[in-house]
Amino acid sequence: MKKCVFVIFLLAIMLFPFSACGGNDDESTYTDGNDSALSDHNVPPILDSEQVEQPVQEVTGGIVHQFDYLGFSVEFPAFWEGKYGMEKLAYFEPGLRLVAIYHLGSAEFGGVLFRLGRAMGEHFTYDYPPFPAGGSIFLAQTGGYTYFINFPSDVQHNHLEPNSESVIEYRKMAGPWGEPGHWDFLIDSFRLID
Repeated sequence: MKKCVFVIFLLAIMLFPFSACGGNDDESTYTDGNDSALSDHNVPPILDSEQVEQPVQEVTGGIVHQFDYLGFSVEFPAFWEGKYGMEKLAYFEPGLRLVAIYHLGSAEFGGVLFRLGRAMGEHFTYDYPPFPAGGSIFLAQTGGYTYFINFPSDVQHNHLEPNSESVIEYRKMAGPWGEPGHWDFLIDSFRLID
């Protein structure tokens, strides 16, 4: 099952560059026309957006964040220290909670690396995800909730300067999309909060 999910995710990521430039307006019906995590962009902020204040704990493997708002914790790589920000996003969908994790150096372009989320219900599938923008990986479906990682549906860095220091850092954090298991650090570190 994990291999099947990974293959679907890998195909979605490989097709991402083609869909990002395609001008598909259907996506905006799902995202309210806003795929940015930051409220200070030219795009109007999402309802009730606020910075996430979460306890940070440095451990040997990375940086553990406990998201009380989502009901779980995950670990980020140690080399991300000082390079990312987090923002809580509130959408109109009842029972859907999202926290955007973004690259500080690419913030003016959105900078979203991924969103962590929790949706009410365990009925979601990859064909019917809790948040349709981009692609998703399910972390767990238990206790009446679906916990997931969601990826942006468009370019989140300065694609006009692909060799800039900021873009190189963003790509390093986002990882080589074709590398198997790149997001395992999130999947393996996922822990529900009691």
